[in-house]
Amino acid sequence: MPSATHHHHADLWSGLAAREAALVNAVAAGHDHEQPRRALVDFLRGEVFAHLQTEEMVLYNVARGVGAHALVAALELDHKSLLSLVEHIDQAATGLDAALSARALVMLFVLRMEKEETVLIPTLTEAGVDVSILIAGRPEMLGTDQDR
Repeated sequence: MPSATHHHHADLWSGLAAREAALVNAVAAGHDHEQPRRALVDFLRGEVFAHLQTEEMVLYNVARGVGAHALVAALELDHKSLLSLVEHIDQAATGLDAALSARALVMLFVLRMEKEETVLIPTLTEAGVDVSILIAGRPEMLGTDQDR
């Protein structure tokens, strides 16, 4: 299952990066940026938020239970920053402000994915937690193609 989480993270990142690039390209070309901005914000508030919320509910609670409080606190700070950046993108006064916030959000998201895959999941596994059981049947954690 950790491979499935990696694939889902890659799918989320791909969708996020494509939407961020569309926004940046529209701004750079001097085109109307509202449609790409809305597409990015909608994707973030849909698929990405569902993933983050489930992650907090499922993985973070278990991580606290195995004593990884500092790790969870660090990951929660990332989530708060991601949420703040989404609001900045949505409410930005200019296309450039939205594009800069989108670029920062993509970088933070990539770093947070790495933390989940290289720190959180191994921490849970080392504590004897079967992560695949925790996330089984959760498309928001695995994507819709869970047979990878």
